[in-house]
Amino acid sequence: MINYLWSDRRSIYSYGAVFLISALLLGGAVIYQPALCAALALAIIFLAVTIRHPERISYFVLLSTALSVDYLYTGTLFGIEILSLYKLGILLLLVPCFLVYGISLKFAYPVLALCAMVFITFFVSDWLPLLTASIAVKSFIGLSLPFCFLLINWRKEVAQRQVQIICLLPAVSVGVGMVLQFLHLHSMLDVEFTGAIRLQGANIPPHLAMLAFLGTAIPFVELKRVGAKPVFFYIVIVVNFSILIATGTRGPILAMIFIALYYFYDTLRQYLKGKAHLIVPLTGSVLVILGAVLLQWNNLKKRSFERTTDTGIDLSGRSEAWTYFLGKVEGHTLAGRGLGSVTVANDGSLFKGFVVPHNEYIRFYVDTGLIGCGLLFLSLLAVFIKVNKVLPRQIKPYYAGFILAFLIYSFSDNTLSTVQFIIPFCWYLNCLYRYSRPAATDSS
Repeated sequence: MINYLWSDRRSIYSYGAVFLISALLLGGAVIYQPALCAALALAIIFLAVTIRHPERISYFVLLSTALSVDYLYTGTLFGIEILSLYKLGILLLLVPCFLVYGISLKFAYPVLALCAMVFITFFVSDWLPLLTASIAVKSFIGLSLPFCFLLINWRKEVAQRQVQIICLLPAVSVGVGMVLQFLHLHSMLDVEFTGAIRLQGANIPPHLAMLAFLGTAIPFVELKRVGAKPVFFYIVIVVNFSILIATGTRGPILAMIFIALYYFYDTLRQYLKGKAHLIVPLTGSVLVILGAVLLQWNNLKKRSFERTTDTGIDLSGRSEAWTYFLGKVEGHTLAGRGLGSVTVANDGSLFKGFVVPHNEYIRFYVDTGLIGCGLLFLSLLAVFIKVNKVLPRQIKPYYAGFILAFLIYSFSDNTLSTVQFIIPFCWYLNCLYRYSRPAATDSS
């Protein structure tokens, strides 16, 4: 583990060196990008002011994922795509967290896997004609950034607070969406060509669904933790599941079936053993699910069955997209077509919304073949196993259901490449590990 303490004289020199180098770089760059440099200078001042309480920055960064900034503001800022600028901004904001709390390299596997995928891209892959070195590097930076949040060595009490914030993100998105609707800047609802009405808050429906998925699945794990706040987590389960249903997004609902079934089994088992008070959450859960299905059945039917497709169920163009993207990797199955190639693979044959295939297994298979895709998911498996090892026995079945839900969800959406999913997901895994470790290993 690498750690800096504010009271350590050496760390003061480190901070001084960081700010001095930053000032020199800004001084040289201001000639070329004065507006961007002014913004970065303000960011550096902000970091200096808040370095004594970096956890406050982490709360702000987490809350920012409740908004899909690239959909609320289209175009560029300082000549940089708004999403890339956002990712750069949150990395800069978290610099004090890295410095004060330190980093642990125990969860560096995904970043190392992505480094290997860059090597495969530049030395082995057969590139698609439109793929460039800048696209490959940009893809690497964008994909690896969220995994850096696995490395921060949060204190237990900070980690527990952050988990509560993650569970509140869907409600924050809906709340901000209401304000934006009132200001006529963004619509709270999205009406599809099928006629289905979908809640989107300060996002688009699939992104809000990702937040709601995490906000619904995580409390199942947290409720089994000693010292958890059951009232809070039961409330957020109801609220977030209602939001998830209102988005009309089918993938995450199906992905959570196993964790929900185990919850009903476990709760019923405890109830039959004499814990009579569990009849309240058990009955409440059934009523919430039935009510949600009744209210949203018409929307789900419109999205799933009213268009005639070869698959029988309307997959919103996914089956055609998957066939198309798999065709791009034929003959290049070992090393793929280069990291980032899926972002330039759509030549107009598919609906423009399919910039990527909405299937993370296909995405990374196309990008870096069986080798790169295998390395990435093996690295994720290593992280999942390491977290599982420190969990109390009663939490492990729910954690397994949570991970299984993630793996299922990844078949139908961009879980590893969408900010609204991957940042809170990595953040939660890190927090869960930090406050589940035995006291003797807290400093490791």
